[in-house]
Amino acid sequence: MYDREKYLNPPNLGRNDANKLGWKVGDILHTSGHTTANQYNYCGYEEMSIPRETRVRLIGVKQTNLNAQHHNGIGDVYIDFECVDLKNPDGTPVTCGNRHAWSLLEASPSHMVCPDGSGDLGMVKDGVWYSYEGTYSEPTQITGLVEYIRNKVIHLSDVQHV
Repeated sequence: MYDREKYLNPPNLGRNDANKLGWKVGDILHTSGHTTANQYNYCGYEEMSIPRETRVRLIGVKQTNLNAQHHNGIGDVYIDFECVDLKNPDGTPVTCGNRHAWSLLEASPSHMVCPDGSGDLGMVKDGVWYSYEGTYSEPTQITGLVEYIRNKVIHLSDVQHV
């Protein structure tokens, strides 16, 4: 039996603190890596794997003092979110509460939307944009190592500015 009332009321629900990332309740962002929702069958809902880049809507934002001494006096940000496109079997949006802001791609200063206008997500390093999407190569015969081959690589110096 599902406990919908508890499930749909994560700890920071509706909280909209001013925060170091500038995020607000209602912002649509993306998960940064594999995330598990409904861990330990929380509130009766089956555990679910949420893939990287899943679109989520912020439903709570909390600026804390945690770790402030390591970051110029500004603490960590914790968020509650619901998945835009994923639902539980009873139709409720898949919800995650009290997650660290770094569970979302947009927390990283190197995160950037593709400069070609495609909307693809990626990161910038040393003046080069790399897509998150890609495939792994076959293992080499000598070392067995694999390489991650990104779908797009764009040198920012080659991008025409309008």
